[in-house]
Amino acid sequence: MESAAARYRRYAELRSRILTAASRRVPLASLAQQARALSLWDGKQVVPGDELQLAMVLDLGVLDPLGRHGRGIDRQARAEPPPVGSEEARMLAGLQQAEFGLFRLLGPHPEGGVAAERFPQDEPLQIWDSFLGSRPPGTLIGARLAWPEEDLAMTCGVAVPIDSRVLERLLLGTPPQRGPVVPRHPAPDDHLAVQRILEEPAARMRLGTLPRTPGFAAMVYRAAIDLGLLGPVPGRVPA
Repeated sequence: MESAAARYRRYAELRSRILTAASRRVPLASLAQQARALSLWDGKQVVPGDELQLAMVLDLGVLDPLGRHGRGIDRQARAEPPPVGSEEARMLAGLQQAEFGLFRLLGPHPEGGVAAERFPQDEPLQIWDSFLGSRPPGTLIGARLAWPEEDLAMTCGVAVPIDSRVLERLLLGTPPQRGPVVPRHPAPDDHLAVQRILEEPAARMRLGTLPRTPGFAAMVYRAAIDLGLLGPVPGRVPA
């Protein structure tokens, strides 16, 4: 039987090809709305600080747009339908049904990818990604996962670091801020603050249901941007 690692490598290439093609089918009006929601629009164009910030804008436009815009992935499926039953068709379907959620990383998985658990449910899963295995155990992320096959959970190109401050904003429904962004990493002892949040049953329950909220990915992305977890933001540099 073919290894999961070998299948992942093929699907990763297909994922990249499909997402790139789908991103070209996102209308400018949709890109503008997604970028504005993330404070990455200067009135004329997307102005990301780095590739990850641009990837977040495209992720929303392709897979989960705010507003009444159509998804780039669905436009791609209609324009270039893959052969029925092919791996490309399975990858496309996986991307169309991809789910955004919060996850805690536990370290490299012995079979490949990274061992993780859904947050805060602690449900174990193996995530296939080329970079997450190098993150320190205990790292919290927000990511969208696609399943081209039942045993193959793959990221969709964006994995955003989050910390207790992001969780607090999500729980409180804090509106986006407009001020300067000060780049910073999660505090070394942030896991203690996260644990204190989870000790409140209502907070734990709320965090478990929030991913089903429309626009949740955009909320996570914007909170991470505002709190400096994604580095400098053009136009929001401290004086």
